[in-house]
Amino acid sequence: MKIELSDPMLYDRLHTLSAEYSVSVELLVNLAVRRLVDDIDFVRNLRIGKIKRA
Repeated sequence: MKIELSDPMLYDRLHTLSAEYSVSVELLVNLAVRRLVDDIDFVRNLRIGKIKRA
């Protein structure tokens, strides 16, 4: 699946970070989406009273 970024500032920032840290834009996007999904799951679990213990 291919997704296009519609926010030019986000596009530029990703490419800047990619060059600065010598990692691919794809890796940065995957990490960001994974973090978002994990945060959403965390909030959902809090809402239903499910607490994950370390």
